[in-house]
Amino acid sequence: MWNLTTLILTFLLVLETSNTSEQKMDSKALSSAIAQFSAKFCVELEKGKSVVSSPLSAEFVLALLTLGTSDPAHAELLTALGIPDDDSIRSSFTEVSSRLKSLKGVTFNVANKVYLKDGPYDLSPSLKVDAEKVFNAGIEKIDFNSAAAAVEVINKWVESQTNEKIKDLLSSDSVDGDTRLVLINALYFKGTWKKQFDPQNTMNQPFHITASSSVEVPMMYREDDYLYGESSELQAQLLEMPYVGEEASMLIVLPNEIEGLDGVLSKLASGFDLLSEIGKMYKTKVQVTIPKFKIETEINLAEVLPKLGIQSIFNRHNSGLTKVLNVDEPLFVSKAVQKAFIEVNEEGAEAAAATAMGVAMFSAMINLQPVPAFLADRPFIAAILIDRHIEFVAAYYANEE
Repeated sequence: MWNLTTLILTFLLVLETSNTSEQKMDSKALSSAIAQFSAKFCVELEKGKSVVSSPLSAEFVLALLTLGTSDPAHAELLTALGIPDDDSIRSSFTEVSSRLKSLKGVTFNVANKVYLKDGPYDLSPSLKVDAEKVFNAGIEKIDFNSAAAAVEVINKWVESQTNEKIKDLLSSDSVDGDTRLVLINALYFKGTWKKQFDPQNTMNQPFHITASSSVEVPMMYREDDYLYGESSELQAQLLEMPYVGEEASMLIVLPNEIEGLDGVLSKLASGFDLLSEIGKMYKTKVQVTIPKFKIETEINLAEVLPKLGIQSIFNRHNSGLTKVLNVDEPLFVSKAVQKAFIEVNEEGAEAAAATAMGVAMFSAMINLQPVPAFLADRPFIAAILIDRHIEFVAAYYANEE
């Protein structure tokens, strides 16, 4: 049994050869951009099924890739990420990387890696500087002609960076002799609730998957002081539960209606300011009932990213990947995949995710004072927040197995 909450995400980008004005974003602006990208990202995932993803992990790889592209790919990536220009990428992600390293009370590891094909290949001089200084990326040469061996090396690195939660990120046919580089971001989060749930209070309760169907799931219960809110625009309750150190927390957005989650996601994806809504939350005693859960997900980003307006990088003939390598070869993204894992229980949460791209309850207890009841017995969103940045997002439908 996992004793803590851990989240791991790996994002992989594989690039193959194809044979055929300065602004600085402040922290609030970056948080808003990440929040909106996260909502748009999640709304494009499979509906009605439990999923976990890390939009932030995808952003790390996409942001690095942006610095090596020309239009139209460059404009598409900036627009999708909600970041105005290259200098804002550099300043923003330098700040984010630095902040994540200094977190107290939780483990949050960020690792970026660039695998380059053996031979004369290297990142372009400017992109190499950005990869090392902005993203702290390690750079390693590898023989993609020996596909099976290369994939084993990459997968082993991902496992090592995600506490062995993400295995077999790439399949043996993910790379070949035409692969020039693989970009990977791996995130690992592990935290313990500041106020843990008592396992003796956990019992099976009905969870309503739809208005007409339900299943029994183990539901945890705790009454304590939390940040709480009710959003009339989202038609949902909001609850924020801190981890030890209080620099990271889990936000749960619980729709008022059993089948209200799609509506909440659509609202968020249309530009609704979730951070503003979080700012309206207040501390109060809440009777919290939430399920224990574990979700593992694999996402084909080659299907998701074009829906977010990121299309050109997949084009064999005009990808815009013109400033990535030190040699003049036509590149395109041949594979983009993300694997993620999250487990939440009485003591906390453990989560992991990896993304890769290839170019080539209890009912309310009696109390003398009115106490809000937060009964998560229907599909909801759970997000891990760090400094109000959304790091990981899960949609829980109790059908993850």
